[in-house]
Amino acid sequence: MALIDVIKYEGKPGEIVWKFPRNDISTFGQLVVNESQEAIFFKEGKALDVFGPGTHTLKTGNVPILENLVNLPFGGQTPFTAEVVFINKALIQLKWGTPAPIQVEDPKYTITLGVRANGSYNIKIVDSKAFAIGVVGARGAYSQDEVDNFLRPMIVTRLSDFLAEVVLKSGEPITRLNQHLEEASSAGKTKIQPDFSKYGIDVLDFFVQSINFDQNDPNFQKIQKILTDKFEIDALGGMYQQKRMLDIGEAAAKNEGGNAGQGLSAGLGLGMGVNMGNMMAGMVGQNNAGAGAAQNDAATRLTKLKSMLEQGLISQEEFDAKKKDILNSI
Repeated sequence: MALIDVIKYEGKPGEIVWKFPRNDISTFGQLVVNESQEAIFFKEGKALDVFGPGTHTLKTGNVPILENLVNLPFGGQTPFTAEVVFINKALIQLKWGTPAPIQVEDPKYTITLGVRANGSYNIKIVDSKAFAIGVVGARGAYSQDEVDNFLRPMIVTRLSDFLAEVVLKSGEPITRLNQHLEEASSAGKTKIQPDFSKYGIDVLDFFVQSINFDQNDPNFQKIQKILTDKFEIDALGGMYQQKRMLDIGEAAAKNEGGNAGQGLSAGLGLGMGVNMGNMMAGMVGQNNAGAGAAQNDAATRLTKLKSMLEQGLISQEEFDAKKKDILNSI
């Protein structure tokens, strides 16, 4: 069999790694390495010299590591055996996503949610030897899809770490993460870079493009309820407690079986029985100046009105009509 005089890349488009199919190489042969590539010589599974872009003549003196390890004689066109592996060092664009929901605990409310996320990332092989040894092994070729399949689990493993980190930093619930995609992207890149570096890979860009939650998840609904209640407290201020008292009273009034009065007492507290004439006079006669005073007065009147309903002093129709008048006066 004739010795190989020219060794060059003949792999398919999209292949990150391609191994030259023959290993009977001649000294004084030519090694052609394209731009954005490196070629690695392997002997008995050990990585030897690495060659960058250009045309290289394989002769003693040009390949010192080969000369020492392969025991090349000086002079002459001497055959030797070695494997040549080409590594593509151009930018590699990949996408990532969670194949199944990842369980992440909200550090603010200690509630665990199933999170789905997806995005994209750009990488570059910066250490051809580390990549060839750690990722490719003895395989003859390695495609972009195979690189993607190898790296994606590392991202998913780190997902809960960097999402929780963003939640802690922002001080917001995990359900608000879509408002912090830029911060999540930056944290994700920082978290996965050490894992990728072990294989000679540099993460140039990392993007979290969307984060999703199961809307029917009871834990998701629980957090949404907490946020809704917090919004009411912030919006109503001092009126919130009075609103809650009124809601409890209305719920008690709808109970059947004659226990509504007891339910109201539990919700509104003891000591609310006052002179009914004074209560009616207070509801009709008070007219405070200022929006804040009017709201507080209305809440007091509504509370008293509910008490009258529960004690049977007015009918449900009278209660509804008077309640409407009081609310319209705010």
